[in-house]
Amino acid sequence: MGHPGIIKHHLGGMVVLSDKSEMRVVIASDVPLLGALLRLSIEDAGFEVIREVSQSTELLVAVSQYAPDIVILDLGLPEVESVKLIESILDLDSILAIVAISNAEDDLGELVFAAGARAFIRKPFSMYDLIDIVRKVAPVFRNHR
Repeated sequence: MGHPGIIKHHLGGMVVLSDKSEMRVVIASDVPLLGALLRLSIEDAGFEVIREVSQSTELLVAVSQYAPDIVILDLGLPEVESVKLIESILDLDSILAIVAISNAEDDLGELVFAAGARAFIRKPFSMYDLIDIVRKVAPVFRNHR
């Protein structure tokens, strides 16, 4: 029968059916208070925050080195840079789920979805809504690492 949480891929590799409570999260925000609130809420919901970063270069390094399942990305960048950053993250890991956060006056929704983000939420938002979104976008299958 095999291990109940593992499915054998047809090419011989292993694909793991992910337990959402074991999801690994990277938080990217240049606002320390928001980063701290996100960490508390994410960890309280049973996810593991493996890195907090404040710059796009740090984020790309974290994605490359720590292979998170989810990135919560506070978009404090201009439109073009935000889109390029999302595309760069997905170039490193195409299965990773990106939840983009933006200011209420920013109209980035369509752009971040076109770039590959799985969810978009505007400030102000409730942490309950954010956690609900994170649970919904978390990858179901991950390559065994």
